[in-house]
Amino acid sequence: MFIVLEGIDGAGKSTQARLLAEWFEDRGYEVVLTKEPTDTPFGKLIRRLVLTGGREGIIDGAKISHEAEALLFAADRAEHVDKLIRPSLDAGKVVISDRYFYSSLAYQWARGLDLEWLIDLNRFAVKPDIVFLLDLPVKESMNRIRSRKVKSEFDKIFELQRKVRENYLKLAEMFPEMKIINAMEDVETVHNQIIALIETLLGEK
Repeated sequence: MFIVLEGIDGAGKSTQARLLAEWFEDRGYEVVLTKEPTDTPFGKLIRRLVLTGGREGIIDGAKISHEAEALLFAADRAEHVDKLIRPSLDAGKVVISDRYFYSSLAYQWARGLDLEWLIDLNRFAVKPDIVFLLDLPVKESMNRIRSRKVKSEFDKIFELQRKVRENYLKLAEMFPEMKIINAMEDVETVHNQIIALIETLLGEK
């Protein structure tokens, strides 16, 4: 099973991914917990450029084109799919990813790129069994990420987050595998809602 968690910054994706991995492991499943950008050379480059900001920060579009940015993320994803996701699924493991190509669609569409081009660019990506969109108001997102020691350039831009949230909700209407979860609820409530949907999916399988 391939599961993805999506949402704007501060929605609790990493926390819920960890809790979900523990839930599967407690039931005897072998789990691969991963994320995007990845720990591949492409992913490390993206993380350095996003998290550093300042002179090295290119994700504001000032130093490279938005198209080049999209291609950089897609290259990292191609490595992710080829080296980790597909082999793990073929081996019968549960793969849980904190972000996937839906993030590229939501963020880069918000930056003005053509959605159909972005979808075509990511057609190589393995389709998840289910995607949890942890939906959070932008003001709450800003409150949550304000406490982080390191803020990415994505985190600093309120208007971008607003557009991204709108795009995620539009994508949820386009992709039936996406399920919206209210991320304003407490951690345990969100986890229980995710588990209820997972159990339904397991029953169908």
